[in-house]
Amino acid sequence: MVQNVTPQRAHELFNLVNSTVCCPASAASPCIPFLYPDDGCWARAHEMCRLMISAGAEPEKVWIYGNLRVATSNNPTCQVQWNWHVAPILHVLAGSSPQVWVIDPSLFQSPVPETTWTGVQGDPAALVVHSDASVFLRDRNGTVTYDDAVYTETKLVLQDHRNYLKLRSVSSDGPPPYFQCMIKPPGTQWFGTLAPNQTARWFTWGWPSSWHVVWTVMPSTPCVGGPQLSWKVEVERANSSQCTYWITVKNLTSDPVKFEGRYDVLRY
Repeated sequence: MVQNVTPQRAHELFNLVNSTVCCPASAASPCIPFLYPDDGCWARAHEMCRLMISAGAEPEKVWIYGNLRVATSNNPTCQVQWNWHVAPILHVLAGSSPQVWVIDPSLFQSPVPETTWTGVQGDPAALVVHSDASVFLRDRNGTVTYDDAVYTETKLVLQDHRNYLKLRSVSSDGPPPYFQCMIKPPGTQWFGTLAPNQTARWFTWGWPSSWHVVWTVMPSTPCVGGPQLSWKVEVERANSSQCTYWITVKNLTSDPVKFEGRYDVLRY
């Protein structure tokens, strides 16, 4: 019998697995390399299922086969292409009837309906198949393989892809996300990058001195376990009506960090 969960529980389980995201440049085991979406989805899905099962849930998996292309800010080319992809699913009691929601932090920031997950992959003719959580690999023809009870293959594949993520993050491309793939959100003045333990200063000019402006910085590169950035704001009165803000940002970690320089105008 299928286990149905509430939307709240689905979000809790998403947050459970998403909290294991790798800090890109160090990517220490047992983190899950969601920020390397290029490959390794079968091991990510298997580990996510393990975590959810340990939390008392009964996930299944959804497999998609086709000419798949997904936009992402976690690849320097701003996209990934797949012949197939897989992620865990939950049966969610939302509305008048159960729905299938997909748990896939490599693509989304929350659980999404299966139709949303399949649609974003760009092939309306793709083949979509469900399986139980125990299936480790499944090809388009339905041939399946299983991992052992201690997840030996899962651990090996995850470690390989942690290493791929680390190599990319210390290359000239730096860690994800990649600014060329991003649109500045409202209230973001600039994107910045800091090397490990680096301190740097930015300035932004032409602000009306009558405005009350608050500046913050927000890391874009996930790295759980402690604070990543600190900042200090200084101000220069440039003329009778304008000012310049000087924002000094410090990387508190031994990993490179990308961030958004954000502002909010409290009132005029």
